[in-house]
Amino acid sequence: MELSREHRSALEEILQTTDSDDERHRNAYLLLEYARGGETHEIASNVGLSESRTRFFRRLFERVGMEMFEDGFSPRKLRSDKAQTTASVQPLLTAQELETLRDLLEQDLPDDLRTRITIIVSYAEGRDTRSIAEDVGLSASRTRYWRKAFEREGMTMFSMHGVTSPASSIHPDQDRAPVSVLQDASGSDAEQAVPDMDAESDEPKRTSRAATAAKKKSPGLQISDSFTEAGRKVLRLHFNEMLEQGQSSDLGSDPEVVHRMRVATRRMRSAFEVFHDAFTDKTRKKYRKPLRNTGRALGAVRDLDVLMMHMHEYAVALPDEQAAAFQPLINEWEKERGRNFEALLAYLHSEEYNSFCEEFGDFIDTEGKGGTEEPFVIEGVPKRIGEIAPVLIMERYTDVLAFGAELETATLDRLHMLRIQFKKLRYTMEYFTDLLGPHARKTIRQVTDVQDYLGLLQDDQTAGEIVTAFIQELDLRQTTLPLGQRLNSAPLLTYLAERQSRKHSLLTSFGEIWAQFTSKDFRKRFLRVLLQA
Repeated sequence: MELSREHRSALEEILQTTDSDDERHRNAYLLLEYARGGETHEIASNVGLSESRTRFFRRLFERVGMEMFEDGFSPRKLRSDKAQTTASVQPLLTAQELETLRDLLEQDLPDDLRTRITIIVSYAEGRDTRSIAEDVGLSASRTRYWRKAFEREGMTMFSMHGVTSPASSIHPDQDRAPVSVLQDASGSDAEQAVPDMDAESDEPKRTSRAATAAKKKSPGLQISDSFTEAGRKVLRLHFNEMLEQGQSSDLGSDPEVVHRMRVATRRMRSAFEVFHDAFTDKTRKKYRKPLRNTGRALGAVRDLDVLMMHMHEYAVALPDEQAAAFQPLINEWEKERGRNFEALLAYLHSEEYNSFCEEFGDFIDTEGKGGTEEPFVIEGVPKRIGEIAPVLIMERYTDVLAFGAELETATLDRLHMLRIQFKKLRYTMEYFTDLLGPHARKTIRQVTDVQDYLGLLQDDQTAGEIVTAFIQELDLRQTTLPLGQRLNSAPLLTYLAERQSRKHSLLTSFGEIWAQFTSKDFRKRFLRVLLQA
């Protein structure tokens, strides 16, 4: 690839400009590397992109030149004429439906509902799949899935949340008729930041996972906080979230309430690990068991919600005669989920849980209680959280990197352990977002993306084991039925094969994901975030 003198000068100027955004800086670098004779695979590794994506930016530059670096430029504009000629004559949304969904986005919504509505509204506004996927934090295939689901189901896709017609007056907290667990199971185990709204009322309202994660609650840390009191603030934030979700009237009807409550308990357990030296052994041991028991009770419900959600999404697109094969398993899961939910309610009303809440509430509201002596550099020079946080984050980061030596031959169990380390890194960074710079949210999102990727792999593995066992038992279960009434297990085998295929694809592609995470570009961004603390 050859560059003119003007183009080379302009690209080098972008590299030297400190206020250039990451994407402009990256693209300038990769083009200059091509001009120097670099190979695609080397450049891709350095910038943290796939080889095909790296070649895409080279071809884009060859087509439009420096225009690709102008403010507001988007590759999708180049396809606008083609899109207009190939687009469906019938719009995705009527004007009334679009207005209804935009109004709904202005309300306080569950994360999963906001994500799905954002996808449909964005498609209706003419945006392409890739940009929508980036905004909502999903894969392109998952984003397309929700469009296809809407094309099949229309506005009824949102009916589980009370969205029944464009003319409805919609309030997320209004009373809803109970629905089956099969219909109510929604969302995924991957935690997503709550998108925000565009402040300009005259422009189409769009949400961005990265730009609006700031709406998430934070512990309110200050760089001058002591180590112990910073830990107490973090624990207080997630304890209050656990209480809020546990007292919600939607605990039995909205799977996301159980999910958020479970996440809160996980974050508290993780916080005790991060702030291990801030609290006494006696304090940590005292609260370890009740937090673990609470998490297990919630997990027994949540894990089934996720399994049923995935199976429902698959079965709903099948003809009735094929979908019928899934019903016995779904019925079984619904019964088990009901038993587990009753056990959860019993636990939440137990003396053990209520005593824990009372004692833990006193602990987080009493300054100095359960804390250790503050760390000092030398006597009279204490270390505050502003100095400690970068070290704690770096420890978690190196824990993740330690897995790199054996990834080529890693087992699924080892990848699951890697996912846990990614989650610990993510939680630790989120604890300290008040202290980190403006780029922290984007960096955390990238860590979360890898965690979510590995989560899909684990979901496929778990679902495969459960469905395989059910298929093996299906013939025995049907021995008392007349031959003409017995179910065909072929649709279940197809479902199993598709999940196995996706698991294999995720496994074989993980090397590319890892290369992006360990690229020089990401490492520089990560270190820049730490230096802002």
